[in-house]
Amino acid sequence: MRPRIAIAGFQHETNTFAPVATGFADFEDGGGWPGLTRGADVLTTFRGLNIPLSGFLSAAEPKAELVPILWTSAEPAAQVSRDAFDRITGMILDGITAAGPLDGIYLDLHGAMVTENHDDGEVEILRRVRALVGTGMPIAVSLDLHANISPEFVGLADAITIYRTYPHLDMDATGARAWSLLKQVIETGKRPATAFRQSDHLLPLSAQCTEFGPVAALYHAVAECSGGTLLSADVALGFPLADIPDAGPSLVVHAEDTASAEACADELLAKLDEAVATADNALLGPREAVSQALALTQNGGCVVLADVQDNSGAGAMSDTTGLLAALVESEADRCLLGTLWDPEAANLAHSAGVGATIDLSLGGNHGPDGVGPFRCSAAVVALSDGLFTCTGEMQRDVLTDIGRTALLRISNGGGDVRIVVSTRRHQTIDQELFRHLGLEPADHRIVAVKSTVHFRADFAPMAKAVLMVEAPGYSTCRLSNLTYRKLRANAR
Repeated sequence: MRPRIAIAGFQHETNTFAPVATGFADFEDGGGWPGLTRGADVLTTFRGLNIPLSGFLSAAEPKAELVPILWTSAEPAAQVSRDAFDRITGMILDGITAAGPLDGIYLDLHGAMVTENHDDGEVEILRRVRALVGTGMPIAVSLDLHANISPEFVGLADAITIYRTYPHLDMDATGARAWSLLKQVIETGKRPATAFRQSDHLLPLSAQCTEFGPVAALYHAVAECSGGTLLSADVALGFPLADIPDAGPSLVVHAEDTASAEACADELLAKLDEAVATADNALLGPREAVSQALALTQNGGCVVLADVQDNSGAGAMSDTTGLLAALVESEADRCLLGTLWDPEAANLAHSAGVGATIDLSLGGNHGPDGVGPFRCSAAVVALSDGLFTCTGEMQRDVLTDIGRTALLRISNGGGDVRIVVSTRRHQTIDQELFRHLGLEPADHRIVAVKSTVHFRADFAPMAKAVLMVEAPGYSTCRLSNLTYRKLRANAR
C-alpha cells in the first residue's frame, strides 16, 4: 500500500539584531515567495518551484499519498511573534489531526527561527508535533544551509537533509533527498543511526558562498559521503545573526550503523573547522568599492557591488544609504541600485508620475546608528505594480510582488544613478527586478544589489567582477561588531 504522508512547511530566518519583528501578516504576505497557502492549493502552488517541498512532491507523489497541510514563509526580520508562531503551528497540528491515519510526516523548515518566547522555533515545532503523534511516527525534515541546529532537534527528527549550495540552487533536490530517507524509515521501521557535531567557530554569511574556496571544497567532501553504510551527510553553516545558544555551523550524518555515522561525522567536522578558519571574507568600504568598479570598467563591462550588510534576505531593512551616497558622489555614469525599501518615496513617485522631479529624503528610516536618509532630487523614470516572474535559477517561475515600485534617477555632474524603490522589502536575487522596469543590468557599468550571496546565481555570470561592500546595515558580516549574550560559552 502507498504510505500516507502529511506535508507542511513553516520557514523563517530570524535576525535577532534587526529592529523590526515578524508578525502573522508577514507570513500571509510571504515576502518573495507565495503567501500562506493551505490544503490542496499547496500541491498546485509549489509544483515545479525550487523549494524543498516541491522536490519532495515530485519524488514522493508516484509512490505515496500526500496530505498537504500548509506552507508559509516570511521575509527575514527580528523575532517571530508569539501569536504568529502559535497560530501557524496550531494549523499544522490541526492538519495532522484531521489527516487521519498517517505513515509519516515531512516538514519543510528553515532551522534559524527564533520567536518571542522560543530561542529555537524549530525545536518547539517538533516538540509539539511529537507530543501529538508520539515517538513512533517517522518524521523527516529539510533545512536551510543557514540552519542553527541543536542536539535536541536532531533527537526529535528521524531524518534530516540540508541544502548544499549558497546561493540555494538545490532546495528542491534537498526535499527529494528527504523523501528518500523517510521512505527508508517507513519501509524498514527503523530509524537510521545518526551522528551530530557542532563547530565552535561562527562564519559570517559573506564568507559562506559554496561556489569557490575552502567552502566549496568542504561541500565537495560532503557530496562524497555516500554509499556503503552511509545514507546521508549534510553540513549547515549556520546563521550567525541569531543570538541563541546553538548558533553556528553543524553537521548531521545518517548511516546504517553507529560506527559509520560517527566516523564520517568526525572526518567532516575536521573539514568544516578548516573551511571556517580559512574562508575568505574580503570586504571593501563603499568609496573604495566604487573606485575599484570604475577602474575595472574603464574599457567596458559591468561590475556588481554587493551591499552585503543591508540584505533583507538576512533580516536587514534594505533601506540604508551608504553605498548609494558613494555612487552619487563618484559622479559615475550608468549605475543601478536595487532594491531600496522606502514606501513613502515609492508612493510619492506614483503620485507625481513619470517625468516628474521630486525632492526626497530617501531611505535611512531604521538606522543603524549613524545612518540617515539620503536627501536628493530625483527624476521619476518608470513606475510599476512590482509584479514580475523570476527567470533566474534560484527563484525560477516564482511570481514575485514587491509592491508599488518606482525607478528613480539621480544626476550629479556627469553621473547617472538609477534606483529601484519598492513598498515591500525584497532581496535583489533576480535580474527581472530591473528588467520589468525596462532595464538590462548588463548594459550598465555598475549594478549595486542589496544581497549577500544569493545574487551571484543570476548576476555574477554577466559581471566582470563582484565586489563585497561593507556599508552599515543589520545583516552584519564582520561578527566582531556584534555583542552576543546567549551564545554558548565555547562558540566564537
